[in-house]
Amino acid sequence: MLQYKNYYMPGSEEELFRFMESSEKTFDIISGGTDLYAKEKGPGSYTDTAVDISGIAEFSAIRLNDGSVAMGANTRIQQFLEEQKLIENVPIMRHAAIYFADQQIREIATIGGNLANASPTGDMIPPLMAMDAVIHAVRKEDGRICRREIPVSDFIEGVGKTSLLAGEVIRSVVCPIFKGYGCAFKKVGLRRSLCISTVNSAFLVKADKTNQYFQDVRIAFGGIGPAPTRLKEIENRLKGERISRELILKIAEYIPNDIVQSRSRREYRKIVVRNFLLAGLLESLAEIDIAAVETPQA
Repeated sequence: MLQYKNYYMPGSEEELFRFMESSEKTFDIISGGTDLYAKEKGPGSYTDTAVDISGIAEFSAIRLNDGSVAMGANTRIQQFLEEQKLIENVPIMRHAAIYFADQQIREIATIGGNLANASPTGDMIPPLMAMDAVIHAVRKEDGRICRREIPVSDFIEGVGKTSLLAGEVIRSVVCPIFKGYGCAFKKVGLRRSLCISTVNSAFLVKADKTNQYFQDVRIAFGGIGPAPTRLKEIENRLKGERISRELILKIAEYIPNDIVQSRSRREYRKIVVRNFLLAGLLESLAEIDIAAVETPQA
């Protein structure tokens, strides 16, 4: 169990920052705290106070705006499997949530915590990166609340390291709406779920009105370097091209030789990237009822 001397649960953003300004002791900001359980330390090695932000309504709201969806940092992973507005507008998150631990953990774990933990294999991060999601962070400076937007692609700076400033907290995550996209999420670990991923990946595909050409393609991988990454070159090579199995098989030739930056099991991870790329694209197309057939001969 987590061992803190004190526990504080602010009811608002203002109460949170008032505590952070006045506290003379160390504290951890938590919502679900599931990542801290995974890193459980020995007695006496914890910070003094657990600050639980799960009761802050502003951090829990899910709102649909004009062409985008804003998800509070306290949005639980299980909500991506249950809330219709999330299933319809950010369908890739449902694919990732299915393989996220088990329901007990999904009911507690949050989107903000998965980001703040800054693991190279955090399961929610490749989907958010593929959607060009933006983190809305807040801090108090000179007596006023300051807000900042951080693209997810710029947020993780290394293992356990983020671009959050001192005293800054994730408030929400905002991303465009992706209705009509085919999606797939692939991961490999010691098991398919209830394990930490070795490599994970997210795919979003949209076809043109004729269902014959790629209109948009988004691909992101985690676990192949110190931070998740987009495969922008491959995305751009596919956009506008005629959908075919031949093209998908050929695109694997353009995977950069240095794509895997991890020190361990590098050759294995390269094989996984290739296999996931092919399977992820085919599964995404199948979800929107498009079969990648052979290219017709002239």
